[in-house]
Amino acid sequence: MTLPSIRSAAAPASIANDRLTQMRVRYMMILAGFSIIISGVGTIFLMFTSPETDGIRSTTTWGTVFYLLVSAGVIWLTRSGRLLIASLIMITLFIIASLVTPNQWVLLAGTMAVVSAATLSNFIVFAITNFAVLGSLGVRIAMDVAAGTFLFSTNTDLVALLTLLIISIAVRYFVQQTESASAESRASTALLQNISDIGDALARLLNVREVLPRAVEMIRDRLGFYHAQIFLIDETGTSARLAASTGSTGQRLFERQHSLPVGSKSVIGQVTATGQIVLARDTDPIYYRNELLPNTRAEVALPLFDGDKIIGALDVQSRRPDAFNAESVQALQVLANLLGTFIRNARLFEAQERNARDMKRLYLDTEASLRENQRLNQLLTRQGWQEYIGKRQIVGFTLDDEESTLNEENWSDAALRAAQTRQAIVDTEDNHLVAVPVMLGNEVIGAIEIEPSEESPEADVLEMARSVAQRLALTLDKARLFEESQEAAAAEQRINDIVARYQTIGSVDDLLKVTLAELSKSLGAQRGAIRLGAVEPLNGNDNGNGEAQA
Repeated sequence: MTLPSIRSAAAPASIANDRLTQMRVRYMMILAGFSIIISGVGTIFLMFTSPETDGIRSTTTWGTVFYLLVSAGVIWLTRSGRLLIASLIMITLFIIASLVTPNQWVLLAGTMAVVSAATLSNFIVFAITNFAVLGSLGVRIAMDVAAGTFLFSTNTDLVALLTLLIISIAVRYFVQQTESASAESRASTALLQNISDIGDALARLLNVREVLPRAVEMIRDRLGFYHAQIFLIDETGTSARLAASTGSTGQRLFERQHSLPVGSKSVIGQVTATGQIVLARDTDPIYYRNELLPNTRAEVALPLFDGDKIIGALDVQSRRPDAFNAESVQALQVLANLLGTFIRNARLFEAQERNARDMKRLYLDTEASLRENQRLNQLLTRQGWQEYIGKRQIVGFTLDDEESTLNEENWSDAALRAAQTRQAIVDTEDNHLVAVPVMLGNEVIGAIEIEPSEESPEADVLEMARSVAQRLALTLDKARLFEESQEAAAAEQRINDIVARYQTIGSVDDLLKVTLAELSKSLGAQRGAIRLGAVEPLNGNDNGNGEAQA
């Protein structure tokens, strides 16, 4: 099976490709340098071993010059980034060398040709190279056979053919394995990089309604899958409900409130029941075919955990039956673990937000209740003192030459201003008269005015007057409440006394007389009356039980 296609994360793949290209460039440079050296050594050898009269020395010289120029051109092309052209030229050069060199150099030239083709080119060039090199050796062997000079024990062409065939196959095999491993490594690196990028993007979101749709869209787009969706187990723990899905198909599934029972014979049912990864192809019995996703050929479901608790599943689908191998499943499991953590953090954040809103609402309600209580207390305090002062007609007391007298005059200007402004007043025109309001909470119930001696500091006088006024207000209110409670107790006692006399009276007339006399005595009334009799309601509406209907 192969890794899923990767649409982004080009950086790791390009790095790996650059490294392979660098290795091929170095190999090409070594080949070109080696070719220059071999051509030089071969030229010197031929010059000393070939007679001057047969023209071989002249031919060798021009061949050496051509070979050197071609090798230098290959080096220049390689350094210029034209590696493909340089590779084709070098391979062609080796093929020509294997065809025209003497028998003792065929193996070396052929080896360089097939190794270069296996290392630097695609399969077509590799096949053409092998056909040319091995075919030339095969022609030589066929000519020897036709001439009757072929011997297994002494034929070097056969040895060269077999050697080159083994070298060609072995090198090509190892090159392909290396490229395959490199491709898998690039794909794995790109996959892990995409998983990391997805995790970084999701880590910035703190709302479950944002995390889940964003997660499935990134899984589909960044990892190149056909479809992705997330299921979350409901509060009852019996059903896995679709929480996010990709594309228009996902929107239709979401609108249908798609769900699967936990433990059902489906991929989602099994993973949410067991907490194990479930992989299925479209031919497996456990695969649940969805008519809205007809192109699915393979599906993998991974559990989402909050600690040790299974909270849902990540479901990923592909068009290829072999889309999920060990590396891709492992990478998706890492992502599923991250999703579980993100969901838990988002839920905690939402719970904290709800608690904050509830606390704010509770604070506002409490603050409103407190303000209402304060308003009612002020109203009761005002009414209580108004009734108390009006009932007793209290004005105040005046201290003059150490003698206190009942003050029946109106308030002084300083005292009135202090009560109205709720601020201490210092009247410099009237012997530095100081007046402070007597306040119970926010209600003014009186004022204190004092004319201090000239030696007393004004600040000390104000501080003392304020402190006395504050404590006086509290004490006065306690005294008023005590008096009212005493009066209430006395009134209750008078009622009890009247009721106690009822026990000694045996007639209705006497009860009426005693009641009227006691009430007049207790209340100071000059006139009173008690009447007995049945009276019809004004509207004449009686329900038959002696009660008027509302």
